[in-house]
Amino acid sequence: MARVLISVWLGACGLVAPLSDTDAEVLFNATVNRDTLTLGDPVLLNLRIRREPGDAVALVQSEDFLAPFEVRRQVPPTVREVPGKGVEETLAFELAVYRLGVIEVPSLVLQVRTAGGDSGLITSEPIPVVVRSVMPAGTSDIRDVKPPVDIEARIPEWFWFAVAALAGLVAAAIWFWRRRRRKPAVELPAPPIHWPDEVRKILRMQLLAKGEYKRYYSLLSEVMRRYLEDRVRVDAMERTTYELVRDLERVPVRKAELSALEGLLSEADLVKFAKLQPQDDVAAKAADGVLDLMRRLDAQHRPGNNETVNAAPAEATV
Repeated sequence: MARVLISVWLGACGLVAPLSDTDAEVLFNATVNRDTLTLGDPVLLNLRIRREPGDAVALVQSEDFLAPFEVRRQVPPTVREVPGKGVEETLAFELAVYRLGVIEVPSLVLQVRTAGGDSGLITSEPIPVVVRSVMPAGTSDIRDVKPPVDIEARIPEWFWFAVAALAGLVAAAIWFWRRRRRKPAVELPAPPIHWPDEVRKILRMQLLAKGEYKRYYSLLSEVMRRYLEDRVRVDAMERTTYELVRDLERVPVRKAELSALEGLLSEADLVKFAKLQPQDDVAAKAADGVLDLMRRLDAQHRPGNNETVNAAPAEATV
C-alpha cells in the first residue's frame, strides 16, 4: 500500500507541518481575515484544501464545532481545477465571539481518503485572535444612567404682550362686525317704471295671434290700473271699473280721459268676464288706446314733491 504524505498549513502565519513522506499529498490551509477585533465583530475563517482529483475529503464537525466562537453563516464551498496542481476546494465560516482577551479558533479536523484507498486525518493548529472591549480604555464597567436634568421653563414677557395684543385685535374685530350687523340697511327706492315699455312687452307676447284674448285684455287692464296708482295716486287694483271712475272724478281727471278710460276697462271686463271675443283690429287698437291715455294723463299729472320724481312720461306710439 502506498504511503500518504499529509501537510498542514497553519493559520495566518503560514506554518507547514509535514507528517510523512509519500508520493502524493493533501494540503489544508486555515486562516482568518483579521487577528484583532472587538466584542461581537464578525471574523471570517477561510479554509483551502488542495488534493488530487480522485481524493475525497470531509471536514469533521462536532456539536461544539468552533466553540467558543458562534457560527453566523457558512459561505458555500467552491471547487476548481488548478493545472498541474490537482483540485482546490475553498470554504469559509463567518464567526463571532462574545468573550474578551486572546481567544483561539479551535483545531479543525479534515478526513482524507485518497484514490488509492489510503485514509487519514489532518488536524490543524488553533488560531489565536485578540478580542477587545467596545468601551473606552480605562472603563471597567458600564456607566450608570445619568439622572434627568431639570430645566426651568420660563415664558418670556414678550410672549404675554403678543397674546394680549392678539386678544385685543380679536375683540375689536368682533365688536366691529356686530356693529355692522346692527346698522339698519338703507332701502334704495325702486327704479321708475317706464309704462309704455310694459305695454310693448304685452304686444311682443303675440297673444292675439295665439287667440288668447282674455289674457291680452287682463294684462292691459292690469298695466293701466298700476299706472293710475303710480301717477294719479288712486287705489285702482282692488276697484271695479265703476268705483275707479268715480274716484278719478275727485282727483280731478278731465271727462275726455275718464270716458276713454271707462271704455277701455269696460271692454276688458266684457272679454274677461262675459267671454266677449272682439275683432282683431279692435283688440289691436286697445293697446294704442292705453298708450294714448297714458300720454294724456301724464300731461295733467306730473310727479309732485311726494310722488316719483324720476318717472318717465308715457309715449303715445307703440
